[in-house]
Amino acid sequence: MTVSDRAAAIWIGAIAAAIYVAAGIGLSTDYDYHGRLAEALLHGRWWLTEAPPWLNELLPCGDGRFCVVYPPLPAILSLPLVPFFSTAVAQVVASRIAGGASAGVLYYGLRAFGAPRTFALAGALLSAFGTTLFFSSVDGRAWYAAHAASMLFLSGAFAIAARGGNAVAIGALIGVSALARLPVALAAPALALLCARRAGTAYGKSLGGVIAGGVPFAVVYFGYNLLRWGTPLDEGYARLTQGDVFFNHGLFSPLYLPRQLYAIFLQAPEIVPGTPFFLRPHFIGMSLFLTTPAFLWIFIALRQVRRDVVVAAAAAAALFALLPDLFHGTVGFQQFGYRFSIDAQPFLVALALTGDGLFRGVWRRRPTIVFIVAIVLSLAVNIYATIAITRFEYWQ
Repeated sequence: MTVSDRAAAIWIGAIAAAIYVAAGIGLSTDYDYHGRLAEALLHGRWWLTEAPPWLNELLPCGDGRFCVVYPPLPAILSLPLVPFFSTAVAQVVASRIAGGASAGVLYYGLRAFGAPRTFALAGALLSAFGTTLFFSSVDGRAWYAAHAASMLFLSGAFAIAARGGNAVAIGALIGVSALARLPVALAAPALALLCARRAGTAYGKSLGGVIAGGVPFAVVYFGYNLLRWGTPLDEGYARLTQGDVFFNHGLFSPLYLPRQLYAIFLQAPEIVPGTPFFLRPHFIGMSLFLTTPAFLWIFIALRQVRRDVVVAAAAAAALFALLPDLFHGTVGFQQFGYRFSIDAQPFLVALALTGDGLFRGVWRRRPTIVFIVAIVLSLAVNIYATIAITRFEYWQ
C-alpha cells in the first residue's frame, strides 16, 4: 500500500459521499427513528417521549417512554447534524455520507486484499453505484440507514484484516458496525483468519485480538438493552414479531430459508405498460443477481476456496454475516434489491473481483470486457431504480 492509495481512498470516499448527498437533495423520510433518538440523546434520554402512529416499531419501555428497537449507531452518527436540521434530514444525510464514504474505505481494503488499482477502483464503483447500497443510503429510512452505517465500519474491518493489521482494531470496527447491524458480528472469526494469514501469525492469537476489540462494544449493547428492556437480552425484536404472520416460526427458523433463497435468486421486477419506467422494482425486493449482475462472478471465485486461504476467508466472512438473514422471517422488504446483502457487501465485492481477476494466484492487470459490461449493467440497474423510486415513486 502506498500514499497514493490512501489519497485515492480519501478522494473516492469524499466524491462518492458528495454524490450520495446530492442524489438525495430534497428527499427526507417519515421513518426517522434514528434522528429522533439522536435528538433524545442530546437531551440525555435514551427513550422518546411520543410515538407517532406511523412509527409503529417504537415499543413502550417505561411510563411515558418509547424505545427504538434498532441498534443505536445510526442515531450516534446523526448527532452532529441534529442541531442544524430536522431529525428526518439529519438521519438521511448521515446515511448518505456513511454509505458514500464506504466506497473509499472499501477501495483501500481491496488494494490490501491484493486487487490491482484498476480492479479496486472497479470494486469501489460497483459497491457505491452498482448495488442496492446506493438506493438504500440515499433513501435513508431507518432500516436503510443502519445498512449504510454498518457498511462504512465493516469495510474498515475488512481493510485492516486484508493487510494483516491490528486484530484488536478489527474487532473494534466489527463491534461498531454491529451497533448498526447485528449480523455482521458473525464475520469476526473469518476476518481473524484473513488477518492471521496476511500477518503470518497464529489464528488463535488473531482471533483473541478480534474478540478483545469487540467485547467493549458488546458490553455497550448489552448495557443499552438493560436500559431499554431491563435485561441484557434483545427483547425488542422478539416483541415486534409477536402476532406477525411473517414470523409464525419465531424470529429465526430454517423454515424461512426457501423464501430467502427465492428472494436472492428469483425475485423479479414487474413490467408496467404505459410508462417510460416500464420495469418497475417490486417493494418486496429483487434478485441479488438481477440487481447486481457483476455478483455472478462470485461463483467463479468460489472455485478457489480450497487452494487460497485468503479467498476462503472472504467467502466465510460473507456466509457468516448472511447466516442470520438467511433464517430471518422476512426478506427485508420494503426495499430495492436484496438489502440484507449489504451485511456482507465488502466480501461479496472482493469475491466478485476475485472471480474475474485472480487466476492461479496471480491477478490480471485489468478486468475483462465481459466483467466490465456486467459492472456497467449493475450501475445502470441501480441508478435507474434509485431515480425511478426516489423521484417518480415507481415502486410496485
